[in-house]
Amino acid sequence: MVWYYIIVFFMIAGEAVVGFGSTSIGIPLLSLSLGTEASVALLSASGLILCFLVIATQYKKVNVRAFLTIVACIIPIMPAGFLLYVKLRAYEGVLKLIMGAVIAFVSVRAIYWRMIRAREKETSRAGMYLALGVGAVVQGMFSTGGALINVYTASKIKDKGEFRATMVAVWIATNVITTAYRALALHMYTRDVCVSIAYALPLILLAYFVGNRIHKRIPNGSFMNLVYIVQLVSGLIAVFAGAGMLLR
Repeated sequence: MVWYYIIVFFMIAGEAVVGFGSTSIGIPLLSLSLGTEASVALLSASGLILCFLVIATQYKKVNVRAFLTIVACIIPIMPAGFLLYVKLRAYEGVLKLIMGAVIAFVSVRAIYWRMIRAREKETSRAGMYLALGVGAVVQGMFSTGGALINVYTASKIKDKGEFRATMVAVWIATNVITTAYRALALHMYTRDVCVSIAYALPLILLAYFVGNRIHKRIPNGSFMNLVYIVQLVSGLIAVFAGAGMLLR
């Protein structure tokens, strides 16, 4: 479990900076040593604790309109992710490979337009809602749909504090549902898992303070570049994790 505590500190600190990433990056890494189910249980609960810490002080920055739009689009679709995970868990490597490739493509496209062409390429309305729908399914399956859901949020919100607070509010709405489902239907929260999360609480608190200080120091104009870089990292990690599972 030492690997979990190392990952949880750095991933939670990263999520405190940008508002997502603890599960999309952390789960593929942790699953290499603990397996996917244990990793999802541990990091989704740890990320949820962080979200409550952030929202307790940043709730006034939530973009209510964007939050309600995202939640209304993804929550009705998330049960499809629950069902698909049960049916397709044997093909998890393929799913992660495809998901990672899509996330990497979206991120590279955004980085190219913002950092190389020095202007932002607006995502079409259809593209934004397609990303929300696919992100909802991935969120239901692995709790790693953040990079796709961000496509909509990044198109609507340009302020770094507003972006982070809104995404955190979304994760609270979705992860409460997914955590309850995994606890009550899949029985993933065993005594050992709960004890490990309890031991991680001081690290989560420390990571929140570290990440929050970094967030404040990042210029607003550079913040979205960092968001897309984190998304690219999460996509590449998912690709390598999926490829690794297929080669076993």
